[in-house]
Amino acid sequence: MEKKNAYFTVEAALVLPIVIAALLFVIYMMLFQYDRCLLEQDMGAIALWGALVDASDAEDMERKTQGRLGELYREKYVAWKITQLEAILDGNKFRVKGAGQLTFPVPEWNIWSAENVWGTEADYSYNRMSPVDFIRLCHKFEEYAGR
Repeated sequence: MEKKNAYFTVEAALVLPIVIAALLFVIYMMLFQYDRCLLEQDMGAIALWGALVDASDAEDMERKTQGRLGELYREKYVAWKITQLEAILDGNKFRVKGAGQLTFPVPEWNIWSAENVWGTEADYSYNRMSPVDFIRLCHKFEEYAGR
């Protein structure tokens, strides 16, 4: 009988699980980053909408805002759930807050904290401007640009 070396099999048995785990971790982190970018985009768009929407009074603004937040398509978030959606109108400032959580499928992957979730939040605010203020700013800009 002929003897054969099996050291390649032993090395592959040690290296392959580490490589697969690293690839899965990178894929999961990309999903987290994708969902975080979606949340930033959604909160920015809603905050900009809130700064531009025409509302007769605070109740009308609140009704329109709650309708807009309710229309947010949440199924596009791949790996996490939205935990907070909040819109605040304070005087002329319109502010939108959103937060989301990613739950790790394997508890040992989250070596940075004791919990098995990662979370992030987005916060955008815009000042609402009346048409009169906008026209005044345009005139100031024309004067400045003409110099």
